[in-house]
Amino acid sequence: MKVVKYIFVCFFMLTTPLIAAPAQQIASAHEYYSLANKAFDKYEWIDVIKYSKIIIQKYPTSSFTKDALFYLGVAYFNLKDYEIANKYFTRYLKGDFNPKYFEESMHYKFSIAHFFKKGAKKRMFGWKKGPKILNAEEDSLAIFDEIIASMPTHDLAIQSLFAKGELLFEDDEFKDSISAFEQIIDRFETHELAIDSFIQIQKIYLKQTTYKKQDPNILELAELNFEKFKETYPFEIEKSKAIEDLLIEMREKYAIGYLEIAQFYEKTSKKGAAMIY
Repeated sequence: MKVVKYIFVCFFMLTTPLIAAPAQQIASAHEYYSLANKAFDKYEWIDVIKYSKIIIQKYPTSSFTKDALFYLGVAYFNLKDYEIANKYFTRYLKGDFNPKYFEESMHYKFSIAHFFKKGAKKRMFGWKKGPKILNAEEDSLAIFDEIIASMPTHDLAIQSLFAKGELLFEDDEFKDSISAFEQIIDRFETHELAIDSFIQIQKIYLKQTTYKKQDPNILELAELNFEKFKETYPFEIEKSKAIEDLLIEMREKYAIGYLEIAQFYEKTSKKGAAMIY
């Protein structure tokens, strides 16, 4: 009888951990999620990162893993580690048609793109530690394009198009910059940024004009831009005046440039050529 009891006790000890293990694992994942959630509510971002990473690493198939990725993105964003934050938001959005925090993630990505646009740096080779020394403008453009493609009719997409146009303008990518602003004008005519896009396009034409470099086609395009604006927004007097002022500045540069050419020909005794200018 003692032998039978001994065998039964041994069997119970061996099988009990195997049966209880799954329940314990689920409880642990839930516990870490609760800790991460509490830390999130208290803005304790280091703890959010610690507990969220445990969930992802130890319980990758848990139902809490998806939220943990979002928490990591928010935590790194608030710690101003924008490159890593963006990577976690991308992982959160990947493979899910309509995740719970889709729009929130896109707003965070938009903010990250703006920080990169304004000069925030990133680390070399995608390292997680070390100094942030690399320009991140390309990352900014990529994020803006992602937002435009993911939510094409949302106000965030319009803002992304405008910011993209500004960034391309700063990099002297004039053709692509104008294209971005024209998309806003064509697709979102009633939006306030469509009005501002006309002004930005006029600034691009002005930037391409110098006293020594005059392209009559650019001036003609600037005049057409001004006429189109007046026709589309007849009551936007102040903005119309701003576009007209830019056009006048262009004309003045053309006039000074032509005058300098005429004076050059006059000095070289080529009066016929000087009369043309």
